[in-house]
Amino acid sequence: MKGYYISHGSPLLLIEENKWKETLRNLGRKIRKEIDPEVAIIISPHFFSWNGKFLIETQEKLECIQDYYGFPEETYKYCYSAENDTDTVNNLLSTGLFTPDNNWGLDHGAWIPLYYMFPEGIKVVTISINDKPVEEHYKIGEAIAKVVNKRAIIIGTGSPTHRLDLYYFKVSPKESKFDMILKDLLLKGDFSGIMKLEGSKEWKEAQPEGFLRPLYIVMGAVKPRKASIIDYSIPWPGVSMIAVEFFDK
Repeated sequence: MKGYYISHGSPLLLIEENKWKETLRNLGRKIRKEIDPEVAIIISPHFFSWNGKFLIETQEKLECIQDYYGFPEETYKYCYSAENDTDTVNNLLSTGLFTPDNNWGLDHGAWIPLYYMFPEGIKVVTISINDKPVEEHYKIGEAIAKVVNKRAIIIGTGSPTHRLDLYYFKVSPKESKFDMILKDLLLKGDFSGIMKLEGSKEWKEAQPEGFLRPLYIVMGAVKPRKASIIDYSIPWPGVSMIAVEFFDK
């Protein structure tokens, strides 16, 4: 199972001239050519369960959710829904680690990357994060890898630095110390170091989206030996974007 950590960024991405559209398109083409996945398992920081459960959507179609507010009207003209891979969902439910749910769909943390990566469509499975520790999310990734029996990719989304206060006050874009540390650990292949980032001074200053839980699930699924940073930038004040591919060899 190939794994990726990809920032979905601001909904403004949908209407702005932004290099990340092409980054996502190129990555989708590369995945289609090299893997031709039957299913994309996606973990968004916006699908969050506060009851400690890992929810998994069971309905046949995952409808688009425009869960953002106060953005230009034009951003609400975009949406992306997908067919749920119910076979994979049932396999995951058989582990007893997931709780079935049919109240969610594809929030913007999931559908914006999919919109550009797979415009022709792809079957999708979506799983929530929660307030359990880092290690529990890593174990969920391990469980996913054990039972999924199709050509699959797993994608965690979110921004490493997600300071909306800096965004709204239009502070000049600047790379955070946390992003520097994370990128260095990724390039060194120090994944145990990434597991220990939570709670540091740099972590608290960066306020990573979803507490990096989507990343930890991907790492658990892939158990990477190395990583490649496909792209990185700070398109908006306080919001960084990164695209990472993980390799198990």
